This record gives sequence, structure tokens and C-alpha cells, in this order.
Amino acid sequence: MPARITDPEQLKELLGIPFTPEQTACITAPPAPQVIVAGAGSGKTTVMAARVVWLVGTGQVAPEQVLGLTFTNKAAGELAERVRKALVRAGVTDPDVIDPDHPPGEPVISTYHAFAGRLLTDHGLRIGLEPTSRLLADATRYQLAARVLREAPGPYPALTRSFADLVSDLLTLDSELAEHLVRPEDLRAWDAGLLNTLAGVKLGNADLRKVPETAAARRELAELVLRYRAAKRERDLLDFGDQIALSAALAGIAEVGRLLREEFRVVLLDEYQDTSVAQRVLLAGLFGGGTSHPVTAVGDPCQAIYGWRGASVANLDSGTVGTAVGASYAPGQGPSAGVAIMVDCSGSM
Repeated sequence: MPARITDPEQLKELLGIPFTPEQTACITAPPAPQVIVAGAGSGKTTVMAARVVWLVGTGQVAPEQVLGLTFTNKAAGELAERVRKALVRAGVTDPDVIDPDHPPGEPVISTYHAFAGRLLTDHGLRIGLEPTSRLLADATRYQLAARVLREAPGPYPALTRSFADLVSDLLTLDSELAEHLVRPEDLRAWDAGLLNTLAGVKLGNADLRKVPETAAARRELAELVLRYRAAKRERDLLDFGDQIALSAALAGIAEVGRLLREEFRVVLLDEYQDTSVAQRVLLAGLFGGGTSHPVTAVGDPCQAIYGWRGASVANLDSGTVGTAVGASYAPGQGPSAGVAIMVDCSGSM
């Protein structure tokens, strides 16, 4: 691509934003694996949009070769809009030029789950997933779990909560197992071992006595998860947890990663502190693993909000983010190829 932007000062003038030196370092870093850690209100989304403009405007990548992932549809829409406006403001794209035969390319901005869904649509047959598989709506998901619970042969003496609570417990455990890539069979085996260990132990207080009760209930619930998953397979149904777990399996196929890296030359990961184990495995399989693919992970450990569903703020630490984006951790070191950038992109925007 021809270069439209040649230096950071030109970018500041075009976008009308007085970027700080720290922000400029994030925006203009070479296309290499890196992580940006910054606090609330520090302008992370604006910096991400400006980085897209810099990489596209300097001719390093085409707009359609940029992939941006975040968590919610609202956040994805906001990021896409900022990127679109920034590219137009910088003169990189022209909204008035419309050629139906050659439409202008745009960055692909999506949620993590939507990206996983697209991956399964394009490559699901590689792991035996039928193209007819449909995504479960929340209401249908609850109805199916309730049916599984009603038709389960039992008995389940450790499951003493109300029917409605047990349906919620079943769905929660299924989701958490998927996000952690743990098989229900393995959980049942682990809980059986725990119960055997505690069988000959005197538990001295009420809190300790709850441990075997919880393990026994979870073991029975894990059996129901197996039945629920079988019911989904029989009906060619998936939920969000299935999407992430199956796409993580797909990411282990070398050809899938190669195709994705060819399609998306630059990857931006927003709110990386809220990614789960399965999401990290997915991203590492596609864009990490020593590929040195230009991935920028952006996050703030103080804003982690999804721990309840398997997200791990530890994904932002040196070893984990290095595995996912191929970067090494070098505190205080400036932006360079293969080095994680630890900066506070302070400044109001």
C-alpha cells in the first residue's frame, strides 16, 4: 500500500489528538508481538484506533488485513466506529468513493465469541462439526437443560437444591468447564479422588464438612453436564462455551492458523485481562507459538470483570501473554520487535 502518513507528528495533526510520548510509543511500535498495560481513562481504545491508522497509513498493512477483537457488541461497534472515523480523518480511506466492483477494505472488528463462531463456520468440518449446527439462545439453552434434568435417571442424592437452581448450576458448570477446557469426566474423576481422600479424615468444623458435600454434588452435576452435552450434539446445537472450546481445538490445526495469519497481518486484542483459558489457547494457537505474528494485546489488570466465568487476569503476566502473542517481557524497555511494552498510556483523550 502507498504511504499516506510518514511521521507521528503528522498523525497527531491529522487526528487532532496530542498523544503523549507513551501513547505515541504504543501507536508507532513496529508490527511485532507486544502488550500494552494501561489504566482506566488512559485512552486505550483511541490508541488502538490510532495504531490501525498508523499501520495502514504508513503502508505496512491494508485495512482489511487488520483484526480487532473485544468482548461486547457495544465495544466492538465503538472500536469499529473509531477506527473508521480515524481512517477517514487521516485521509487513508474516502467514504465518498463507492465502487461496487471494488469496495474499499475495512478492518474486521468483532467480539471474541463472534470470531470463534466464524472460525467454526469456516473450518468446523476439520473437527467433525456439522455446518448445520446452530447457536442456542439463552431461553432455549435453559429449556434444554431443564429437560435433561427432568429425564435424568438418577438418583442424585447430593443434589438437594431446587429444580430451578439445579438447572442454573448445570448450565454454569457446563460453561465453566468449556472456558477452562476441562472434560466433565476428568472433573468427576478428580472429585472421586477427593472424596476418597477425605473419607478417612475427621473434619473439625462446618466449613470443612462442606467440602465433601460440595464435591459429591459437583460430581453428580458433572454427570448431568455429560447428558446435557449429548443432548446438544444430538440436536446440532452449540452455546457460547462450545464455540470457544471447539475453536480452541481448531486452533491446534496448523493449517487453520496459517490461513488466519495470512488473512490478518495485524491483530489487536482488547480487554485482554478478561480472556479465559480457552480464549488464550485459541489465540495462542492461531497467532502465537513462536510465529512472531504482530499481535497487540491491550488490558488493565485492575479492570478484570469476568473472573466468574473463567477469565484470568494472569493472562496479562509475562509468561502467559508471551505464550499468546509471542512477546517476551522486558519491564522498562522501549518498543521493539518481540518485546512486550509495559507502559501507562496516561493522558486524557
